[in-house]
Amino acid sequence: MQRVDQAVQQAEAIFRFTEEVDRRLAEHGIAGMTDLVRMYGQFRDALGQLELRELEWASAEAARLSKSLDQICTELAHLSALKASLEVQH
Repeated sequence: MQRVDQAVQQAEAIFRFTEEVDRRLAEHGIAGMTDLVRMYGQFRDALGQLELRELEWASAEAARLSKSLDQICTELAHLSALKASLEVQH
């Protein structure tokens, strides 16, 4: 009988936990575990449509753009300093 009581207590604890998980998911607009699993499937399918080489290409392009923007920012800072120094002299 003790094993049955223990099994019931464990089942109740799991049930309470799943209710808590569902409540927390609902706080973020997810309608429970079923909705989460469905969303995961959609995400996996969508991500499966992307080729790794496409992601690597986009990452490399973003890195090149970032480097170019950093160079432009440095040049603009130099121009700004030059302009400020010229205005002080006149």
